[in-house]
Amino acid sequence: MRFRNLAINLGAIALLTAIALGLQFPKLNQRLSGQTAEETRKAVKDEEARLKLIRQLPSRGLGFNNMIANFTFLQFLQYFGDDISRNSFQTGYGLSPRYFENIVDRDPRFLSSYLYMSASVSMFAGSPRDAIAIYSKGLRSLNPDIQPTAYTVWRYKATDQLLFLGDAKGARESYLQAAAWAEQVKPNTKTIDDPKLVAEASRQSAKWLEEERDLTKAQVGAWSLVLQNAVDKKTVEIIAQELDKIGMRIDIKNGSPVIVPKNSPP
Repeated sequence: MRFRNLAINLGAIALLTAIALGLQFPKLNQRLSGQTAEETRKAVKDEEARLKLIRQLPSRGLGFNNMIANFTFLQFLQYFGDDISRNSFQTGYGLSPRYFENIVDRDPRFLSSYLYMSASVSMFAGSPRDAIAIYSKGLRSLNPDIQPTAYTVWRYKATDQLLFLGDAKGARESYLQAAAWAEQVKPNTKTIDDPKLVAEASRQSAKWLEEERDLTKAQVGAWSLVLQNAVDKKTVEIIAQELDKIGMRIDIKNGSPVIVPKNSPP
């Protein structure tokens, strides 16, 4: 059994090393920027395959899940900053959810990563449902007694539920959880923000959501920001599908995409 575990560990380390050697040189923005659109699309597919490979790495008894999470996060930062490919070949941000699935699977307590996920998955990739699912999974492993600032993850989740999906009930529950966790922070704990103020603001948001409200304007505002950052066809299609659910559509005015009611004249 010891030899079997040793073989598994060595095999996993070798596999991780192979991935690292294949990913870390050169920077991703150089690797994904091929000479042609076809070369760039192939590079993106290769990156997606690497992410799947990382996810398949065994985790039990290895003791380096944090290392895998950190490694994946560094790769994400390079991917997210790949403006060359996006401007030239419209590669988009579609792999963002795959990065954070790996990160949260390996290290759900990596709190600072959730902030990047909120922007990249919901805002740039136009996939708030994926983001909310990843938040939910990560929150199951967080404990306010151990991670005092974990209340921030509840607030990120609430924001996506409220602005993108118009899920007032879900957002209210998330705000209440954020308030409860913020109130558990012990005095003199070092935090960037004031937990008491966070708790108060979260409860106020939850109270505001007690009444039935039309959140359409908030959703349109949020999806407008996503549309402004959309550089690929797939993201625009996602936006159009979500807008259709709230009676809106995408129109082109003065050469720029805008969001208008579905019954508006063309």
